[in-house]
Amino acid sequence: MKRIAILAETSLASGRQIVTGISRFLDERTDWSVFQHSGPLGAMDPNAISQWQGDGIIARIANPDLLALIQAKGLPTVDVLGNVSPQAFPLVKCNDQLIGASVAKHFIANTHRHFAFVGLGNERWSVEREKGFKDALMTHEGSVQTLHIDQHRSHDRTLGDSLHRVKAWLSKLQAPTGLMVASDQLAPIVFEACHQLGLAIPEHVSVVGVDNDRPFCNLCRPRLSSVEPNHELVGYRAAQILERLMHGEILERAVIEVSPYTLHQRLSSDLVAIDDPALLKALNYIREHASTGVNLNTIAQAAGLSRSVLQRRFRHRLNRTVGDVVLNEKLRVAREMLTETELSISLVAERSGFNCQEYMNHIFKKHLQTTPRKYRLR
Repeated sequence: MKRIAILAETSLASGRQIVTGISRFLDERTDWSVFQHSGPLGAMDPNAISQWQGDGIIARIANPDLLALIQAKGLPTVDVLGNVSPQAFPLVKCNDQLIGASVAKHFIANTHRHFAFVGLGNERWSVEREKGFKDALMTHEGSVQTLHIDQHRSHDRTLGDSLHRVKAWLSKLQAPTGLMVASDQLAPIVFEACHQLGLAIPEHVSVVGVDNDRPFCNLCRPRLSSVEPNHELVGYRAAQILERLMHGEILERAVIEVSPYTLHQRLSSDLVAIDDPALLKALNYIREHASTGVNLNTIAQAAGLSRSVLQRRFRHRLNRTVGDVVLNEKLRVAREMLTETELSISLVAERSGFNCQEYMNHIFKKHLQTTPRKYRLR
């Protein structure tokens, strides 16, 4: 029986997904026994690993101190982070540059011309995501602004200080901006800064994160679009590599990168970039009020335009009528409720603005070629 230590912080979605991938590998075997450290790696007692005896280690090596503890064990080890240089062990990691490039392409597809990135300057994964994001935009007309913030509290950098910096930086950006945050955990400070500045998401600032921590993304308002990096496959491949190392194999490649799974588009980036202030006001009003009741008069009033001018601008800039946009917003809300909640279909119809289940059934069949019930089951 091989004894394996897994050192991955389970306080983050990335760490939990890596552990899930390793457990998939364990399901295929009967000769692994696992010691797992739970919680933040920074809180780990050094004795937890120094006194442990085993055959191999899989670890997110976040800092030199943890690297030294692992090196002292002298065991086959696979790193699943790659944050410490020089690289001491075989590394299985996400393709962070490809993650950044996928976000850039998403914003380009939404016709953005102004871009921004918020990340951590001292974390390798964040630096590589920033590079991938910027490299993908090199041949695209537009500007890219960058801000590095501290994700931790300290005696000289409080959360309030970081919020102040983010607000000052955001206030200078030209709307509409496509903004990538290096990790979902950095999104709340961006959302709060936008709220305090009166910047609408996604009308003024479209936001995309990384990790697709579903509960976290769904708590954001509007819900956060996010790239799923495929950390589960990282964990599975790391376990495969460790098995080979423990059998004495010499690896041909010291670094294996796993491509991202997909970009989950939610409302925080679900909008084509528009530089028409009146149109942005109309779209923001529709997003906030479509489920509770709007009409052409109230939307035109919110935009500061006449009904006829508003309709012309919608057709010219969006190739859709105001009514089309209102209906699409109701559909979006209904689809989210069917997917994320257990509300009855009749209550979903009421809360999404369709008022009755029969009308919502009709709209689903016409526009989605299915029924709300079948949509939920699927």
